[in-house]
Amino acid sequence: MTAVAGTGRNPVFTEEVGMLAGQTVLVVEAEYLIALDIQTSLEDLAAGEVIIAQSAPHAREMLGEDWHRYSLAIIEVERGLPDNMNFAGELGRRGVSVIVLTADAELHKTLSPGIPILQKPVPSEALTAAVAAVSALQNE
Repeated sequence: MTAVAGTGRNPVFTEEVGMLAGQTVLVVEAEYLIALDIQTSLEDLAAGEVIIAQSAPHAREMLGEDWHRYSLAIIEVERGLPDNMNFAGELGRRGVSVIVLTADAELHKTLSPGIPILQKPVPSEALTAAVAAVSALQNE
């Protein structure tokens, strides 16, 4: 793999550049700095637009009935945030690919199998691998 030079960020490999090819991605994350870091990683993968919401209710308000614009959602889920967990399921039922972020090491026991779960803090390489996995499923 060859690294893309000159980005000033963690290396992004040429096979990954363009992975999101202009797609719109929703990020639901309470910590704004974490959301900005995720946004940077998604932009490195050529996301066309990254929409950041701090909670599921905020995301619902922003989305309205415009669900079809989103191909991917990255959602913070914790046991104390049942709205976010329900929202992740709702998006999945509407055909939006979902990646879950959590600081709760035991959360995987309560989620549906097949949903990628990333443990916080999330290195950009782990996020890229999860995006690649859901992209591969979308293209099947």
